[in-house]
Amino acid sequence: MNDSEASDYDVIVIGGGGAGMSAAIEATKAGAHVALCEAGPRLGGSTALAGGLFYAANTPQQQALGVEDSAEAIYADVMALNGETTKPEVVRRFAEEGPATLAWLQSLGVEFPVDRLSSPDGRAAPRAHEPVGFGARIAECLEAELHRGAVDVVLKTRIEHLLTTSDGSVVGVRTSEGDVRCRAVIIATGGYGGSPEWVRRMLPKARRVGDWVWHVGNAMNRGDGLSMGEEVGAGIQGEDSALLLVTPGFYKDFEVIGPDWALMVNTRGERFLREDGAYWELAEGIEAESEPRAFYVFDRRLFEEAKPHPRVLEALAAGTITVSYVPKVFEEQLKRGRVLEAPSVAALAARIGVEAATLERTIARYNELAGRGEDADFGKAPASLKPISRAPFYAIEVRPAILVVTGGGLPIDERTRVQSKSGKPIPGLFAAGETTGNVFGRYYVGSGYAIASTMTFGRIAGREAAAFASRTAAA
Repeated sequence: MNDSEASDYDVIVIGGGGAGMSAAIEATKAGAHVALCEAGPRLGGSTALAGGLFYAANTPQQQALGVEDSAEAIYADVMALNGETTKPEVVRRFAEEGPATLAWLQSLGVEFPVDRLSSPDGRAAPRAHEPVGFGARIAECLEAELHRGAVDVVLKTRIEHLLTTSDGSVVGVRTSEGDVRCRAVIIATGGYGGSPEWVRRMLPKARRVGDWVWHVGNAMNRGDGLSMGEEVGAGIQGEDSALLLVTPGFYKDFEVIGPDWALMVNTRGERFLREDGAYWELAEGIEAESEPRAFYVFDRRLFEEAKPHPRVLEALAAGTITVSYVPKVFEEQLKRGRVLEAPSVAALAARIGVEAATLERTIARYNELAGRGEDADFGKAPASLKPISRAPFYAIEVRPAILVVTGGGLPIDERTRVQSKSGKPIPGLFAAGETTGNVFGRYYVGSGYAIASTMTFGRIAGREAAAFASRTAAA
């Protein structure tokens, strides 16, 4: 690496996670001379830590199950949910390119079995494609493909600034060892969950849950890409866009699915959602409350019979989580005061700070629905409707506090060109992955959307940056 005015590389990719590796692979395939700089000691990023589910429609897996779905349906669903906080052409590009990206990952050795296809929320079309080996396998296959190419991979190298010309074009990067020049830069540094400063700036909803918040992703995700982009005039988009998962705070661990067999009440003692809803629906439901916290309520029988959700058991077998909602843990947390016990519903109400009459009425209604075997209020599945009648009674406070995905960052167009504050592309600057700020919008769309958009736009960024570098070299 040197400080000469000549370009050392066609494309420099900043970040070695799923987006960065995908970008580097595609840029190299397009004929570019590529360097990939990773701040950490290894490649993989948050992708290697994730479940790896991939959100896509009209795939061979869906077709094998007779599922009728389409890119247009994904586009319509995302725009209905987040239309005012995302860019239509970006969403459409993602929806259309998803199946090709899934097929590409399969060609690299990632398996997405038909029997692992699931609905993101249990009700919509099954779009979540689960890989064998989870996100770690995706990262492994990407790294293998990366090393098969001619990419210069540099680890333990944090990029500090971008280099620009007088007209604002990005032409290189600055490291502690000096400047490295190129024709295009791809920022793929992940999100900002590891930066308290960026979390305070971008996530008011995280501030509302207090000191419960912690980040489960890659520790290197410190908002570097946002800072570098902002320095050269990029906009920042997506305030309060993030996925915060519900947790009892027993452990700093990643248990996505809570006890669907329990009743959930808000800080007024009222039921306010279906407890077996998708994990992001539970989080957003609690976030919408005047106080962003809630309580799981159950009785002694449920205490003794508690078992993790089958999906949790799969993750447990893979060694990726510690379970929270099982009798042994309940006993431990009783001693710590995190599981609350009372001899009556009225006494339990006092312990969680709600009106006794309200909680008694809520539980009576819930038991009535359980007796009928139909949740006429919120639509919970009959198998998860369990009466709460055998003393003693229990409550566990939960909050949406596990910061998994940050959705705010650098705005891009459908070609992954980073947009300035005025909405124009910054020449030579591209971005992909969690560092971008307008890929899904205010609310998380569903299981697998983060991984799918990371790989899809990573590939697009690689091709676009290589093409830009080629045009610049020829000029």
